[in-house]
Amino acid sequence: MAFSGALTITDLDDFLTPSQACIIPVRNKPSTTAEEGSTEIQIDSNNNYYEVSTYPTDNVNGGPGPSTMNGKKALEKAEINLNDCLACSGCITSTESLLITLQSQNEVLEFIQSNPTALDPNAPCHKPRLPILSISPQTLASLSAAYSSAQSRPTIPLLVLLRRVRAFLSRQEKGGWKVWDTTFARHMSLKETVVEYHERKDKKDKGKSTELPMLASACPGWVCYAEKAQGDMLHLLSNARSSQGIIGALAKDWYGHKMNHKPNEIYHVTAMPCYDKKLEASRSDFYSSLYSTRDVDCVLTTGELDLLLQELGFDPYLPVPNEDIPFSGQSEESPFPELLNHEGSSSGSYLATIIRDIQLSHSNPTKISTREIRGSTDNVEYLIHDLVSGEVLFKGAKVYGFRNLQNLVRKVNKETGLGKGGRSGAGAGKLSLAVAARRRKAKTAPSGTSGTSTPGESGLSDVDSISSLSLSSGEDKKLDFVEVMACPGGCVNGGGQMKPVSPSTAVNGTEGKMEVDEEGYTRPLPDDGTDIDIDKASKAKDGSLINSGVEEGMRWSTKEWVEKVEAIYWNGLPTPPPSPPLEASNINFKLYISEPKGHVDGPAQTNGHVDRNQQADLIAEQIVRDVCDNDSAKRWEFLRTRFRKVESDILAQGGVTLEAVKW
Repeated sequence: MAFSGALTITDLDDFLTPSQACIIPVRNKPSTTAEEGSTEIQIDSNNNYYEVSTYPTDNVNGGPGPSTMNGKKALEKAEINLNDCLACSGCITSTESLLITLQSQNEVLEFIQSNPTALDPNAPCHKPRLPILSISPQTLASLSAAYSSAQSRPTIPLLVLLRRVRAFLSRQEKGGWKVWDTTFARHMSLKETVVEYHERKDKKDKGKSTELPMLASACPGWVCYAEKAQGDMLHLLSNARSSQGIIGALAKDWYGHKMNHKPNEIYHVTAMPCYDKKLEASRSDFYSSLYSTRDVDCVLTTGELDLLLQELGFDPYLPVPNEDIPFSGQSEESPFPELLNHEGSSSGSYLATIIRDIQLSHSNPTKISTREIRGSTDNVEYLIHDLVSGEVLFKGAKVYGFRNLQNLVRKVNKETGLGKGGRSGAGAGKLSLAVAARRRKAKTAPSGTSGTSTPGESGLSDVDSISSLSLSSGEDKKLDFVEVMACPGGCVNGGGQMKPVSPSTAVNGTEGKMEVDEEGYTRPLPDDGTDIDIDKASKAKDGSLINSGVEEGMRWSTKEWVEKVEAIYWNGLPTPPPSPPLEASNINFKLYISEPKGHVDGPAQTNGHVDRNQQADLIAEQIVRDVCDNDSAKRWEFLRTRFRKVESDILAQGGVTLEAVKW
């Protein structure tokens, strides 16, 4: 089973084996008091464990000796659940997912068999639970790529695949599911992220304690790592719920109330590209103690959803009526607009959404410039420049993969003074200024380049020269927002995605001879990841590979496979991106603003077509009013979450140290 974490402890595999004992039973072992005396463990014939006191006491006959009546105590078996893993710093990897044995396709199959339906004449009289399946667009894209490669047939557009899965699972004999996608929930998450960013920015502008840069928190692998190893940075993490967190609240709180179902009368399953989403669903913020239910009852990876569909007999190439006709709004099949698109990245588009909001709200024309750090497309900085004043309005970054994430942590610690090597050290600030000055000098040298092209035929040579000056001063600008993802390549390369199909396997029929993983899939790649052709790779000054054709950390995948999934993700949606992609030299002259901001009575129309994103805004606002009733506290609980620092007791008391972790 391939997991999404890229962390590996020295001399250990990235999974728990029976020989690697968890520290929870040891840490929770009660101390022996003087009154209790020493004890020993005894096992009876039924394999029950007892703690027997060896402290000499009077026996039943009045004489001295060990008491077997009062000194024998039955012991509870040590059980390790998910909450223990989230609250424990004994593991550095994301392998807690191995302990979630219930969240799998087998649990969903058991639910389908046990949940009474109208077709079952012997069904009990109690009310059946309403099953809902929410599928991420990354999952749909990965399934489409896998189906296409396995059967050598054209790829299936995301909308068509979603409709076919819905038509299949909505049958009563298959469980009578409601099948949604998660893009509307992502739309609400993006809106809340923008709101939160402006809240933090306003505090900084007013001179209050800053909580910038704001770090995206949609990746549960990154969140788990931050809580365990970077607790001092938690206040920088965005409190906006991820798309899974919001779709869970929508299903249980809003849709359940609309359909007269209590939260515990709904069985909500999500299909995600990442194993760590199972951890996210188990957080206490997403649990209702009143109804003893979670917002998401079960999380399936893309591979597990594929196995579930195989078990049920799904044919992805069997057409259904009206499968390619997009709905403009709410419908009986889906209470939200389907497969909304957002420009930017396939990992949520959090950075792109904030950039576009700043551009649209700024009074002057703006320009975006980008810079790849060490030639990596997984580590890119974005600058927004005012083309009139030359001011750098915003500095953001896209950081994917744990190797780049570590560099981000050091950079943020340095800028904010959180880390030991931050600005609290003597001379740290002067050193930072000196480094920035050297970089500016290097960029203005005749042989150097600014890293940003000009707009060409725009006729803004004077303004553009000002902009080029501001580009050189971008080093002095601190980060404002970072889109952070643990997986190299982002969510389309999540550890739970479908594995690439080996062409040689399909042609030669050697699949039965290949190694099979725990999900039943053949392993087309070696355990140590993909092979890198050193001859085709270039090296940075520090010896690291750049532009090698195979990205670092592409475990269980290849760059070509990820590119195929990415292409399906963007091309298989019902509508194209709403505006030009974020790239260097993208100039915004307010041409993309169709009407001023503010309350509107209905969605705008362009060439007779409804603006689906603006329509989604109206539906989202109505849902928030329905659930929260203008209560700010309820709104916060509905759209946001909290993070908690995990005390590094194990790391600090002789356990595995951070220095022993390989990245």
